[in-house]
Amino acid sequence: MAAADTDAAEVERLYELGERLSSAKDKSQHAADYEAIISAVKGQSVKAKQLAAQLIPRFFRTFPALATRAMEAMFDLIDMEELAV
Repeated sequence: MAAADTDAAEVERLYELGERLSSAKDKSQHAADYEAIISAVKGQSVKAKQLAAQLIPRFFRTFPALATRAMEAMFDLIDMEELAV
């Protein structure tokens, strides 16, 4: 049950980060939020990884300094067998 709660909390956090980035007028001020989305790829939650796979490309152009990390994260997602990306 604790794992399900942790997964739900991680997914909720990603939704919050995505919403914050979507609603921000100057998205470049929220690089830490985008970095947190990229970092979610290394987590345990499959649902969070699936959500990260949607959010990373959505904000990719806004953060050119994080482009390499974002691409590496997407490649990591593609390599995961349990994840349908």
